Amino acid sequence: MDEAAAALAVLRRHFRSFAFADATRTNDPDGSYAVSVVDVRQRPGADESAFLVGLLSAVCRACLWLAPGLLARAPEYSGAGTGKGLLVRAACAVAYGQQPQAITAGATGEELDKRLTAALMEAGAALKSDVLASAITERPAAVRPLGQSKTVRLNPTAWVAVTGNGVLLSEDLARRFLVVELDAGLEDPEARDFRGDFVGDTLAARDVLLGAALTIWRWGRQQGDTLPAGRPLGSFNQWARWCRDPLVALGCQDPAARVADAKAKDPRRQAVAEIFTAWWAAHRGHPVTVADLAEPVRMAADPMGRGRQYLAARIRALDGTRAAGFVLTRSPSTGKWEPDRYGLAETTAATSPGPVEGEI
Repeated sequence: MDEAAAALAVLRRHFRSFAFADATRTNDPDGSYAVSVVDVRQRPGADESAFLVGLLSAVCRACLWLAPGLLARAPEYSGAGTGKGLLVRAACAVAYGQQPQAITAGATGEELDKRLTAALMEAGAALKSDVLASAITERPAAVRPLGQSKTVRLNPTAWVAVTGNGVLLSEDLARRFLVVELDAGLEDPEARDFRGDFVGDTLAARDVLLGAALTIWRWGRQQGDTLPAGRPLGSFNQWARWCRDPLVALGCQDPAARVADAKAKDPRRQAVAEIFTAWWAAHRGHPVTVADLAEPVRMAADPMGRGRQYLAARIRALDGTRAAGFVLTRSPSTGKWEPDRYGLAETTAATSPGPVEGEI
């Protein structure tokens, strides 16, 4: 354990210049950086912890059946130059000894899925994307190449990292990513004074850094089930035991604890919570048809006024969905011409828009 703790200190010291949003910062005691750095004498914050777990995930990825991706995110209007891309490139330098394959999102979700499919089929390392969600949590993952009607079954072992300013994870991607918040606390973070080539320095020190990551991994595997288990995270039990739990045992925070926050920030989930809140205020638990929905519910479900068919399809898709302390259930019609009825029931105290389970 002493060797693993020393290895963690090596990794933290190398990446201490990054602007992890919740980190305690101090002047660099070595004088290597003109800006403040992470105070590595303190326990890692949630953002630094998520990165360290993501780094170990990248190192271990080829041996893991499944693993979550990493989202490096910065504020929407002051996030340029915070080091999101540099952080991912440096992690790839440690894990793979080379730069990642970058893929831009494209203009639409469909374009993003096409680009991801092509990259996965080429075995490259690579926000709502069904392809991305499938690639992270399914093996084999079925994808459809551009211009073809057939599907291809892949066994992806790519480590997936996403960077962006103001990026929100939508739908099931919320539980498939570790989130690292970067915030330099400056209006123009790109103006900070950094010298040298960080990725080049990382490649030069790769033997030490990779050795440190492998030391932590090996120590965790030696401990086996004696390590305390962190918060369950869906499909990623093996990843949790191999990558997350050893680092948590060494003092890092559990990145799985942030999944609920990511779900709560999902604009689609917030929209469903708004529908249910308006529904409960208008109808309480009384079953109603779509045609009998109160105007505030209609406005929440169809703010663009797309019409009756859209509204009916929207409500039907929410059957079984839980949000904001409510669950919507459908009572099928008993006759050919009788419409379905929908009822809302309380599950827990409805206090604020929260996670949604079951939404398509």
